[in-house]
Amino acid sequence: MHQHQLVNFACKFGMVPVSKRSDEESFTAEGYTNEWAVYSFLSKKGRRALTPTQLMHLQRHYKTIFAVDGVFDDRKLVEMDKYIQIWHRCRVGREEFHCREYEQPKATRLNHLACITEWIDLNARVSYQKRPEKMASQPEYVYIQFYGVHQFEGRARMVMYSEYRKVEIHNGLVEDMGSRFYGFQDVQVLDHLCARVPGAGNKIYFVDDRITMEGRLRHALRAR
Repeated sequence: MHQHQLVNFACKFGMVPVSKRSDEESFTAEGYTNEWAVYSFLSKKGRRALTPTQLMHLQRHYKTIFAVDGVFDDRKLVEMDKYIQIWHRCRVGREEFHCREYEQPKATRLNHLACITEWIDLNARVSYQKRPEKMASQPEYVYIQFYGVHQFEGRARMVMYSEYRKVEIHNGLVEDMGSRFYGFQDVQVLDHLCARVPGAGNKIYFVDDRITMEGRLRHALRAR
């Protein structure tokens, strides 16, 4: 399917969610308000013990974002809280993201498929003693499982647990190639909601917002 056909298809059938505001109870931790957006959690649930796998993933998340020159003091993880306060929705500015736990089984709209932006070290495969950091932004596509407030280093951290997807881009179209892995992220990596639409040959494509898709298409055309 042509990229514009995918966009029109998603909009016609309501697959690109419409943002809504609400006056219900919400939570915003210190440090989650900036000049672009306020990050707020909605639909509060109970505290939950992290599974051993989730705990390992959260520890890995903290080691990644708080490491200095590749070094992290593992003693900070010894007394780490094994419980997390669950929330089911996250509002970023005017846009509202859901999670898999919040979606109804037969829902036709998918509000927990999102594009996030993470910063990666392009020199990560080389020892820190032998090279400088070379950071670059990288888009990722994830299915958000749940949101949570976790206490770490004396502060409330607003995080989300997600399933990363493997994708391939063909002529500006993002094709879903299956699951990659699960992991935690800070909610400030959220970029925009996406739609999931079928294509020819039982293929699945992810539809970004119009600006992102048209920019990607222009890039693909210039590369020809």
